[in-house]
Amino acid sequence: MSEEKDSGGGCLLFFIDCIFSIINNRRIRKYNKQARGLEEYKSITTDTLFPAESYQENIIVSGGDIGDRLRFSERIIQNCFNQGRPMIVLHLGNSGLENVIARNNWGIIANKQSKQFDAFTSFQLQEISQVVFDTCKSKYDIKPAGRYILQIVYDILDCKKMRPYFSNYANCPYHQLADKINDCFNKGLIKQDAANNLNSFLMMGQAEIAKIDSFFYDMKAQMSHIAMDNSNKNGGTSILSAIKKGKIFCIDLNSSANVMLVELIVNSLTIAMSRGYEFTLFLDDVAIANNEMLKNALCQKSSHNNIICSKDLYALLNGKDDAFNTIVGEAEKAVLLSHGSHLSCKKWSEYIGEYEKIAVYL
Repeated sequence: MSEEKDSGGGCLLFFIDCIFSIINNRRIRKYNKQARGLEEYKSITTDTLFPAESYQENIIVSGGDIGDRLRFSERIIQNCFNQGRPMIVLHLGNSGLENVIARNNWGIIANKQSKQFDAFTSFQLQEISQVVFDTCKSKYDIKPAGRYILQIVYDILDCKKMRPYFSNYANCPYHQLADKINDCFNKGLIKQDAANNLNSFLMMGQAEIAKIDSFFYDMKAQMSHIAMDNSNKNGGTSILSAIKKGKIFCIDLNSSANVMLVELIVNSLTIAMSRGYEFTLFLDDVAIANNEMLKNALCQKSSHNNIICSKDLYALLNGKDDAFNTIVGEAEKAVLLSHGSHLSCKKWSEYIGEYEKIAVYL
């Protein structure tokens, strides 16, 4: 009998220890969640998750299905629209995202059906030169003397009362610039001194003509699905003009292989940053890891914030830990949904599980 009583007392003590252990672990988990700003939800409304004042936050949404991500995206975009904050949305054929913006009349859409994009609208010559020289620099290697060629085109367009839209630069016959200068002079559009100056520019920049011509040929091919070619009227919307006017501008990149287009957009964003404009950059499943310029823009401190929405952020970064840690570390809010990749699950678990060790005494 005494052995049975001892056995029962041991079970009771073990049960009490288990209760204290569960309570203790819950306290630790609660403390760690509070310390790291972690919250776990089985369900939550989008307006609770993304309140109106979150429009300036760096936000990551990773995982889940396209319907969940679209719901969150709609709320985030709505917050920016309500605050009049300009937003550049870059995506790869996400018609649902376009429909949300179009249905609510929240902004401008550039895609195959609505060709609204012009890279140079509202740009000055210096900014055009900067974008041309810095986009895919290693491939084209356009030297500083190339600005003289861009200057000639700029001045010829000006004397013809035409705007320096991208299409005008892309359609320029660069190997016939000498004839174009003479034509402007013969028609009385420029005087002799101006013609002499332009011919002098042509001599100084002659060696860069082939590279500039190649640049515009390739660039035109990559943006043909979104580029407006109504050069004599409305040149369309550029990144800079959308930001200056406080617009939401949604651009279908069509393919992650359009590296030139992505770099041109990033260079335009860099100009906006240098001018101190505030804006939001929204990336929807756009590859980041293989584009250093895009990755640098996401990590750059300025008056802009980033929204990254993806079915798997870690996979989007090609599993590069340095990029992952930097981008996630800059985020004020990371919303994690279900992930199919065990590598991504492990990485996120490591990131949110790195709590400070604490001792709890009962």
